[in-house]
Amino acid sequence: MQSLIVDFLLVGGTIVTMDSERRIIQNGIVAVKNSKIVWIGALDQVGTRFDPAQTLDVSEKVIIPGMVNAHGHWAMTLFRGLIDDCSLESWLEKIWKVEAVIISAKSVVAGSELAMIEMIRSGTTCAADMYWQYDETFEAVRRAGFRMVNGPSFANIPGFENRKDVNYNAAVEFLDRYHGDPLIHLRMQAHSTYTTNQKMLEDIVRIAEERNIGFITHASESKGELELVRKKYGKTPIEVLDSVGLLGEKTLLAHCVHLSDVEIERLAETHTSVAHCPSSNLKLSSGIARVAEMVRAGVNVSIGTDGAASNNDLDLFHEAQLAALVQKGITGDPTVLPGEKVFSMLTIDGARAVGLADRVGSIEVGKLADLVVVDFDSANLTPCYDLYSHFIYAISASNVCHVMINGKMIMQNRQMLTLDEEKVKSQVRGIAQQIRLI
Repeated sequence: MQSLIVDFLLVGGTIVTMDSERRIIQNGIVAVKNSKIVWIGALDQVGTRFDPAQTLDVSEKVIIPGMVNAHGHWAMTLFRGLIDDCSLESWLEKIWKVEAVIISAKSVVAGSELAMIEMIRSGTTCAADMYWQYDETFEAVRRAGFRMVNGPSFANIPGFENRKDVNYNAAVEFLDRYHGDPLIHLRMQAHSTYTTNQKMLEDIVRIAEERNIGFITHASESKGELELVRKKYGKTPIEVLDSVGLLGEKTLLAHCVHLSDVEIERLAETHTSVAHCPSSNLKLSSGIARVAEMVRAGVNVSIGTDGAASNNDLDLFHEAQLAALVQKGITGDPTVLPGEKVFSMLTIDGARAVGLADRVGSIEVGKLADLVVVDFDSANLTPCYDLYSHFIYAISASNVCHVMINGKMIMQNRQMLTLDEEKVKSQVRGIAQQIRLI
């Protein structure tokens, strides 16, 4: 039998598939060809069936699906630690003033590249972004080889009232330009119901339906937001979105901290996904989302970091641990959100939330090769009785040693291969000097 030529063989690791059967394969092999996974199985089954261009020995290591950061604002790495210890409304008022002065194509690219470096180093291979200058960010993503969920973002925010891209024609032109890109997954976005109007929301519905793409927005993040939206529309954010047809299986709502029982049931009924961002919600004193109740009701809940200006890091492992511990604390039930479920929220549930569950989020033949290798021969992961327990309660970003996205090695042995980390950090430090003068 002739050997199949493949691009990569990852050999000898434990494979945590996150497939529907939750298979874990000891001493396994993952074969990758043309950006996709073409075979997985045990080492003793492979024989000579593959002729690899490259082989990576991952013995004593664990191969996991690349994690999905379901909500963030990448370039806000520029403002990490600038404005802390205040409410969401106060924080937004201050941050928008700084953004209006400092945001440019150059600054957004630098901040986004820094975000990608931080996410790659902590095992994230796909992330949603909502920010300005997304044209330039898309080009940065292509250069880095990172997987992004993004698209036209409608909002009317102080300092940015004269944006020329917040309309139907500009959005459609943009979507047409990037349609079919292997690393860029397009969505329509709105900052929120309180920073948009009925016309904007109706345009979003029209475009999403015409292009058959999903929708992302912030919703019910704080009590202050609920008051603003009630004043503007006479409804809650969830009721506003529902009234214009923006709930559904292609919709992802960030935060959802303040939901009624009826709204939780409505999200479940419409198959609307939620991106839970516990660090940001706690730090801005927005509150604690009822995640355990959402999951129990059947809502698909994923995990996001939000921006580095309100988190203040982009480490999904840290976010997952906080998500699990806080729910146990507020419910008084240590059984809610067990390790396996929370790891699912980081992987396949996250992929489902951003509309990519058929392509990423689990290690299965035919899916894209977005893979992360974790070094379990580490003091903080020794001994190991349960992999899922370690993923949520013990792991550190520093345990991530290799990252592959779309079948291409992006980080190997902790070395960044597509982004110049020192150059990016230097650029961001320069921008920070400008920010200090504002």
